[in-house]
Amino acid sequence: MLGSRNAPRAAYPITGATVEEAEAAWLAAQTLPDPEQSLRALMHPDCVIVHSAVGHIHGVDDWLRYAARLGRTSQVDTYDVTVQRFGPTAVVSCLQEMRVAFVPELSPFVIQAAVSRVWVAGESGGLQLAHLQMARRLPPG
Repeated sequence: MLGSRNAPRAAYPITGATVEEAEAAWLAAQTLPDPEQSLRALMHPDCVIVHSAVGHIHGVDDWLRYAARLGRTSQVDTYDVTVQRFGPTAVVSCLQEMRVAFVPELSPFVIQAAVSRVWVAGESGGLQLAHLQMARRLPPG
């Protein structure tokens, strides 16, 4: 299981040499008190994020603004992680559970999603997130 029980870290590598390192950095960055700089450093400038029940399609700046409005993410866990490598590109698919404090004085809300992340070789030699797709999981029935 990648990224289970991620604790906030003050300083975390901004690029990963391997997909496992890039994934760990991405998950940890989400739980930082102010994650924007760390998340932006992991994202390719042309990254596209497709998410939410209404089908948002965001570029980097729009998604970071959207994510900042949601509230603090205190924990991200991933399950059933698969990694497919296609030369310098890696596709990670998983189930993800996030705890987000939409209202600071209330307990965090749990969001489950099926997630795909596409990592490509960055100019610095590490990996950068080029595409993120999140589909919220709903109860069966």
